[in-house]
Amino acid sequence: MFNQRSSPDKLMRIGNILITPLLVIMAVVGCTPQPRSVDVTTNPTPTKLVPDMRATTTVIPPTETLTPLPPITLDARVAEIEALMTTYEQMDLFSGAVLVAEGGEIIYEKAIGYANREWSILNTLDTRFRVASLSKQFTKILVLQLVEEGKLSLNGTIDLYLPDYTGPGADQITIDHLLKHRSGIVGEPAVQNLERIERDYYTQEKMLELISGFELLFEPGTQWTYSNFGYYLLGVNIERVSGRTYADLMQERICVPAGLTDTFPEVTSDIIERRASGYWFDAERGFIHDSPLDMSFVFGYGHLISTVRDLYLFDIALREGKLLNSSNTNAIYEAEFRPIGDETCEAYVVEDGPASINGFRASSHSYIREDRFVVIVENVRSGGYYLPGVFEVGRNIAAILYGCPYDQPPPHVGD
Repeated sequence: MFNQRSSPDKLMRIGNILITPLLVIMAVVGCTPQPRSVDVTTNPTPTKLVPDMRATTTVIPPTETLTPLPPITLDARVAEIEALMTTYEQMDLFSGAVLVAEGGEIIYEKAIGYANREWSILNTLDTRFRVASLSKQFTKILVLQLVEEGKLSLNGTIDLYLPDYTGPGADQITIDHLLKHRSGIVGEPAVQNLERIERDYYTQEKMLELISGFELLFEPGTQWTYSNFGYYLLGVNIERVSGRTYADLMQERICVPAGLTDTFPEVTSDIIERRASGYWFDAERGFIHDSPLDMSFVFGYGHLISTVRDLYLFDIALREGKLLNSSNTNAIYEAEFRPIGDETCEAYVVEDGPASINGFRASSHSYIREDRFVVIVENVRSGGYYLPGVFEVGRNIAAILYGCPYDQPPPHVGD
């Protein structure tokens, strides 16, 4: 991910206990926010969203003998999460929704800020957000389902399935390369005048022509580079091989089994109930609309709408083996130790994100050993101004769950 890993000798690892104090110097930035009304549900006593949400299929490595952390009551942890999110809210540093679960039960959920600033409409827990690259997990699952059925092969090259792609490496790039970002196909940064180009509606034929025009960054399979366009090709592959639309296939194979009611591909021209507007915070101008985006441009890799509750149900369905066989489920759940809080601790986690798209950000954090899950969605990005990233928010919440230190939001000038 984008966060630089702390060196192992400075970390308290949840599983391998080692801790050294870390001095954190807080930045000071200016702003004059107004308090926001709160739309919040906190549950000191956990409540069930659906029955039996505990993971049942994920293979988890044996836990080492642990030095126990000081006991922290559930009520105390929930109160501390609420205090953190209230601070973000009062300082106007967060606009979106958060959900925290433990042991298959929601222990905290809250919506903050405005879904629409022109009409002062507040975000709620039912507000729908663009989830940016969290969409890739849905694409990956649909691809692996087709692999399980023998309709796609991980070792099959894209020229077998997608003759419309005429770019270099068509007879070398495999489905597996695309899934793992090892194809050599460029990402969006290679596109000149991207902000202008992505405003237009793109047919699949036009988009394939655009992607085909780039040279490969490296020989397929030899290196790694994050490629949104690789997942665009996977999205098209899904439709060509199945003979159905991505939306229909996702509804049948993911949304229905997982119980998702607010997750679907966004079509730019559609009127979408309860969808948040996306904003950019500029240091000089304040909140403004982020640059326009036609969702046809991000098909397969950033085109989905969802809510925090749906993203939680999606994680449950995946971990319980409702969407893939056990081998593919475990392949997706490639957990590793990652920093939390102020990065003096690490926890064993599957993280997705930080995902960002025009006006929106999202991330999810599944701490599979302790059966904890944190998901954050936002409808504001920023430039030249401190707003906590979705990873910072998620990892600070995780630090509270584990009893580890975390960075407090910096005070504003004049506060």
